[in-house]
Amino acid sequence: MLLNKVFDLPFTQSEVDFVIPDLAVDLPLAIDPFLLFKSRDPELRALHDQLLSIFNEGIRLYREGNRTRLYELIIFPEVNEIGFGYSEGKIAGGGLDELNTLLADTLTASPSLQERGLRHIEELQLLTIGVGPDRVSDIAANALKHFLVEYTQQRAAIWNIPITPELPINHYFDFETWNWIDGTFDLPLNPVSNLPILLVPRRIVRLLPWINFNDYARSDFKFFLQPKPKQRPDLSKTNVIEITRDHLNVLDKYINRKEQDAENAYPALGPGAIVPAIEFEQGNSFIERLQAVPPGHAASGDYQRLVYEVLNYLFEPDLTDGKMEVKTYEGTERRDILYINECDRRFLKYVREAYKTLFILFEIKNVTAVEIDHVNQVAAYLGNRLGMLGFIVTRNAPGDNIILKTYSVFNDTPDTPKKMVLVATDEDLIHMIHLKQRGEEPMTRLRDIYVRFRQKVQ
Repeated sequence: MLLNKVFDLPFTQSEVDFVIPDLAVDLPLAIDPFLLFKSRDPELRALHDQLLSIFNEGIRLYREGNRTRLYELIIFPEVNEIGFGYSEGKIAGGGLDELNTLLADTLTASPSLQERGLRHIEELQLLTIGVGPDRVSDIAANALKHFLVEYTQQRAAIWNIPITPELPINHYFDFETWNWIDGTFDLPLNPVSNLPILLVPRRIVRLLPWINFNDYARSDFKFFLQPKPKQRPDLSKTNVIEITRDHLNVLDKYINRKEQDAENAYPALGPGAIVPAIEFEQGNSFIERLQAVPPGHAASGDYQRLVYEVLNYLFEPDLTDGKMEVKTYEGTERRDILYINECDRRFLKYVREAYKTLFILFEIKNVTAVEIDHVNQVAAYLGNRLGMLGFIVTRNAPGDNIILKTYSVFNDTPDTPKKMVLVATDEDLIHMIHLKQRGEEPMTRLRDIYVRFRQKVQ
């Protein structure tokens, strides 16, 4: 009973930047706080810092002997509104109300942890018997709950998900008062559980956390034990935890390695994770819609929305958090579509590093022929904040005058890197859709457009 099917919404998982929940059963997924930590989005990194601050405040309270406040602070019940978990056949689990006592027991057994603090909350899996990957997800979901409320409201508006007013959301953290509070919010309602629905960004979801017990026990910890030949090492959780509490340097080495390898921590629903049959069907639908939208001002809104959906389909979650009609601070300018570039692979990674920007700009022109004013508009948008690379997406290949104008913009830029205005057409979009349908990388077409420009510009 997927949300889009229950509410008869015309999108698939590949188009949206959130995980489509099953309204009847939990999905075997987890929010991974490490994906907040490694993100280049300042908002997500700040959320990781806030999440970690709750536990390090708890450690401070423990050192001061304030158990009452510690037990009030470290409370993380299961967030059934997101529909994640590893239990079968149900949408509600047991939660983790007892984490406060588990943390206190862990600190009692590891005085060195009291001094060190936590670098990642996932370390609790390696230091506490009662914490596994599902509990890490519960902890993160509780601390992120207010962010998830706002995110859900934004996505519901974009994708026309029905909203029910004033649904109760219990136990979300107020970082101004440093207390757990309750409230009511306008959110989608799950008709099966009668609970609010909270949507979760695909870019922070994995099957297992990047930092997890099995990975640690079979790598750095096993090497530390250095068992005798033909002797089977004791990798039971009890033994691993007892030794790790006394040797946090082993844990530090593991965490350092995982942080250094962060670019390989991919979200669960990344490229190639969607069922090929669904990809193929949705791709054909996009091609038909592109061919049906007429050029001209009257259909410009329809074309912009369609291109937005196609770009989501092609690049999410490498290009993520796509927003349409992004206004500048004073509202004097609007960018048609703006994405955050989180990609750690190939061309898009190169673009982020070479052009020193977190964003990728797409201006959408539903015209038969691109004009020089359109190029000037995009060139004016480019700069220190948005970077020096932007795309015009339009219906037909640009004329020679437009190509020469883009070269002129490049050559007239006094700084390095120089401004680059690249043009992608319906033909390019269709080619990328076909690449996606075949399980290949759509971004190679953008790379080819870039390479052709660099080869020809003088």
